[in-house]
Amino acid sequence: MRKDLILLPLIAQTVTGFSAGVTKPNQLKPNKQSSEDLSYRLLSLSRSGKIKEAVELYYDAWNIKNVQPSTRTMNNAIGACARSFKPLYNEAFDIFQHGLDNGLQPNVYTFGSLMSVCAKKGNVQKCTSLLKKMKGYGIKPNSVIYSTAISACERCSPPKSELAIELLREGTNKGTMDGFMNIVGYNAAISVCARAGEWRQACQLLNEMEGRDIAKYPKPILDSDLFTPRPDEVTYGTVMAACERAKEWQKVLELSKLMEVERDDLTMDGMSISSALHACQNLGYGRDALIYLEKMKELGKQSNNTQSNNQRNRGNRRRKALKGPDDVAYRLTISACARGGLIHEAIDLLQEMETEMGSPPDVAAYSAAIGGCAEVGEYILAFGLLKQMKQNGVEPNVITYSAVISACAAAIANAEKKRKDSKSKDPFFDEEDSEAMVKEPMRAGLKLLEKMKKDKCEDGQPNIVTYNAAIKVCAEGLDVTKAFKLLEDLLDRGLEPTIVTYGTLMTACERVGDVAGASKVFREMRANGIKPNEIIYGAAISCCRKASQPERPLLLLRKMIEDRLSPNTATFNTVIMAQTEAGNMEKASAVFKLLTSTHAKRAKPNRQTYNIIIKAMAANSQPKNAEYYLKVMREDGMMPDVDLLTAIVSSYERAREPIKALQMMESMREAGFDFYGNKIFDVAFKQGVKVIHNVVGNGFGGENATATFPDDEM
Repeated sequence: MRKDLILLPLIAQTVTGFSAGVTKPNQLKPNKQSSEDLSYRLLSLSRSGKIKEAVELYYDAWNIKNVQPSTRTMNNAIGACARSFKPLYNEAFDIFQHGLDNGLQPNVYTFGSLMSVCAKKGNVQKCTSLLKKMKGYGIKPNSVIYSTAISACERCSPPKSELAIELLREGTNKGTMDGFMNIVGYNAAISVCARAGEWRQACQLLNEMEGRDIAKYPKPILDSDLFTPRPDEVTYGTVMAACERAKEWQKVLELSKLMEVERDDLTMDGMSISSALHACQNLGYGRDALIYLEKMKELGKQSNNTQSNNQRNRGNRRRKALKGPDDVAYRLTISACARGGLIHEAIDLLQEMETEMGSPPDVAAYSAAIGGCAEVGEYILAFGLLKQMKQNGVEPNVITYSAVISACAAAIANAEKKRKDSKSKDPFFDEEDSEAMVKEPMRAGLKLLEKMKKDKCEDGQPNIVTYNAAIKVCAEGLDVTKAFKLLEDLLDRGLEPTIVTYGTLMTACERVGDVAGASKVFREMRANGIKPNEIIYGAAISCCRKASQPERPLLLLRKMIEDRLSPNTATFNTVIMAQTEAGNMEKASAVFKLLTSTHAKRAKPNRQTYNIIIKAMAANSQPKNAEYYLKVMREDGMMPDVDLLTAIVSSYERAREPIKALQMMESMREAGFDFYGNKIFDVAFKQGVKVIHNVVGNGFGGENATATFPDDEM
């Protein structure tokens, strides 16, 4: 049987006018109605996912004598290619060319369908080419076409944010077929910025749309005299997502506050609240997280809101709408509370999660709470939660166990800090109790590791993260020997050490000044083909300084620069300190010079740098050099502390040069230092005067010295 005799009844059956029965092929005349029937059938097939059938129907229809395919027919066939799960790029353009060859004239909808195919494949070049081709046909793009072209910039790799902004400007400045660019185009451009990591650009575009903080942008994105739609929930949510992706957590919360305070016509949707919760979790803002969780609960109480759904559909964020808290929201809030010190609130949320979600908290929720305990060093509570989850039938995994061991490491660090503070301030300091605060969590963490190794559960076997946490326990507990034994153990288990492993080992050596151990870490790294980073070099330099080996920090600093690493200011300061403590003033000056050279890409002198070198110069009877660095410090925009002034004055006293001390202080007063208006500097000045007076009284300085002090300044 002829193929057209099969297809025509199918076409006829889909049209309301033929619902009374199937029209015979010879009854269908070549008119407008038959062309519409064909277009409708194509649309129906593509919407039902029968893409291949739609494409075949388009080509076969040209062989049917009584049917004349129209531009709309061609558009629907191309649209079917765009709807395919994997867009049929070549097939779409073949249909387009076939239609042109057969006398069909393209319209804006033709190019819209072609643009959709190109956008889904991320073919930005073809999208821009289509825009030019439209102009050749005298067709002005509409806002949908521009928005689709902009979305192509997000799907390509890497995302092209600059081109997206350029297309947005073109659609805005030149206008579109249907007027101005609508909010979808702006949201699409912001979404591209988010995917490209250009969070600042996304924020600027939002602010320009709102007319906020325009003056602070030297290069505006949009022309100020053109119409711009007001941002909606999706706009704010997408910018928040951009900042979330860049881990600009404070900015995420700032945007949520602006949305709530300045735009009372907008309501945060579930995904925006999730972004805010993610920020709270990273910042440890437990109280704020609880507030956002309540907002999400309010969404759950509201019935389906047509307006909210429409707002979500207008955007370019392809994310599932949240109408209430999900397990992710609870986990983020639990973690935020735990990290923020609201441990009991975190535990309450675990119980609430079971009530609200209808099932016990899963391993991820418990791990989030325990991870929060690890942040604040609440190792006893971490073990309590571990016990609770087992009682509830939730099996811990390696992430859970690793978090508990990390809590032990943090507990030791807190205990050591408290121990140092108490030792210096508390007259009734108990050394034994203090040591127990370190030994107990250390013993508990290493015991848990041993238990994991014996556990038959595959999900509970220690991995490299677990071992890194255990090595950190040893590092905080100042036990280098056990730290290296753990390295041997993980190697025996076939695990690969990471840069974190070696960094933690180097930290263990640094804490006790174990230079031999530090050298061993470097040897192990070379053997495993891992290059040291700035953190490892910095810890090694500090280790050598603690061991009073000043030459090694110089060699390590040189090696860092040779390896094209960028030492930070703290590393330079440690090297300078190592030299000054050994009395190597010339080498300290050389390191300072290196710090201010082009080799120091990431570093520049800070207040601590100047404090170290000025005090050292003064203490080593080099007041002139100390005064030189004081001058450099002032030129660097830093006001010297009072102890630096008195140190230099005292150094001049010991060198029997009171006039130079006075001249230094006078020059500082001329530079704007108010010794009488500022109590601290007044004390320093009077101390200097006292020193000089004592020296003069002992027969130094003569008449010229005494003439420098008028009575009204004494």
